[in-house]
Amino acid sequence: MKKDYRKPSLGFVKNYMVKSLSIIIPVYNEADSIREVILSAKELNPLEVIVVANGCTDDSERIAKELGCTVLSSNEVFGNDVGRAVGAKCAKGEVLLFLDGDFPIPSSSLSFFLNPILHGQADVILNNFDALFKKKQRPYSITVWRQILNDIVNRADLQIDSILSVPHAITKEAIESIGYDALCNPIVAHVRLITQKWRIQRHCAIDVITPNKFRPAEHEAYGDQLAHAEQRMIGDHIEALGEWLANYDSRGVYTDGNRRRDIVLALQKLGDQALPPYYKGWGVQSNLYNGKRLSIIIPVQNEEMTIAMVIQEARKIEPLEIIVLVNGSNDQTATIAKQCGATTVVYEERLGNDVGRSIGAQMAKGDILLFIDGDFVIPAKDLYPFAKAVADGQDVVLNDLNYYLDLRAPLHLVTALKYALNLACNRKDLGIGSLVAVPNAFSRSCLECIGFDALLSPCVAQVKAILAGFLISCVHRVDVDQLNRIRPSEHFAVKGHAPAVLRIIGDHIEGMSCVIEELGVRGGFHDGGRKRELE
Repeated sequence: MKKDYRKPSLGFVKNYMVKSLSIIIPVYNEADSIREVILSAKELNPLEVIVVANGCTDDSERIAKELGCTVLSSNEVFGNDVGRAVGAKCAKGEVLLFLDGDFPIPSSSLSFFLNPILHGQADVILNNFDALFKKKQRPYSITVWRQILNDIVNRADLQIDSILSVPHAITKEAIESIGYDALCNPIVAHVRLITQKWRIQRHCAIDVITPNKFRPAEHEAYGDQLAHAEQRMIGDHIEALGEWLANYDSRGVYTDGNRRRDIVLALQKLGDQALPPYYKGWGVQSNLYNGKRLSIIIPVQNEEMTIAMVIQEARKIEPLEIIVLVNGSNDQTATIAKQCGATTVVYEERLGNDVGRSIGAQMAKGDILLFIDGDFVIPAKDLYPFAKAVADGQDVVLNDLNYYLDLRAPLHLVTALKYALNLACNRKDLGIGSLVAVPNAFSRSCLECIGFDALLSPCVAQVKAILAGFLISCVHRVDVDQLNRIRPSEHFAVKGHAPAVLRIIGDHIEGMSCVIEELGVRGGFHDGGRKRELE
């Protein structure tokens, strides 16, 4: 009989290539559950089970020793995640599986979960949360941050999966590469694993939400307050984002949309002499706004079909002036705007998004500045609440589109970014309220404080206004998505995100960079008392 010298099948090779396994379980007073957790773990025949008992005052440590575990004990409470770093550093296995001590996971589920990494087909295994991500419900704050961070670092395919959740498994080699210290903040570790291009799989979904304990001190919050755990985890994501951004500029790797920021800076330096010759329009002195005056600013590019109707509606709320910034147009937009009595400034070149708003704001004489677009008509009854809210004492007024949070699942990335930025500012109450969407309005005093150049990036303007303590709120809903003009070159892409989305991602990263610059590496959020020096 002829011998077969062909390569053995992958399945045959697998049986001879299984990597050694260490299981790491941080424990803080889990005597009522730790026995079942350990017994399930031992059914996997690991090289070792390491229990990191920190600050325990119950029988957790005794039970772990009785069951033959390696126990690393300390009277100190390490804080979240530090126990994982401590255990990982002592582990001898080639693969490290991380579990929690407060609920057991069936060994059959864990075996399937571990299969690819034990057989050399992956370096990292994450728990798959696709079902949660796609569930039609208002998303949890951390779900939103998980989504946007994966997308920012170019791993949108991971959706909301990260090593924030158990179980997760990582090769010892990968952990040594990213550093044991990274495990003290699981999101820092997650981003390092991604940027170093370790192979990540997420083939298995294990329900860890149902059995998870409710801890009032960590999870309780009222209304729009952030729970203690939420604050810590948002801080973890901001810290990881900041570390990633250290390799880039304040927008990461994302386009600015060719904004002519230089024109705004020249205007700030030289004043009106930096403006091109412009047509001076007319307006009215109104009694609608408690003695305050209203300026309406409309950046436009090739909007001859709509600009007259836009101005007509704007006139109904009695502005002192309507300023139309025409840029990169080759149609009759400027002529029509002048005929309608708007102050009209014409730039032959394209200025890029938001530049016209900043220029118009610096020109404006009003105490209330209302920003709208020129490509769709918003009825006067929907414009008036924005101006009136500023007249009544608000400083920044946003379009209230928060019904989106209950409308779609999962959230569109842009919607998620808006929510994440407000969460980073500890303004959960604003939901997805954003200066990216029109209409929006400012008090002059706010803009003079944060700087008219802040309007070049709407997210930076929003962050600066919030952090400076100005009054900001969502006051009225205008469904601009149904009105907005579709621009194929901006809103569609053959592959990946459309140019407009890439620009908006960059705007939000720039806003988050502002949070980090003003409030520190964690955006002002607590660390949960982690004893990182113990790692």
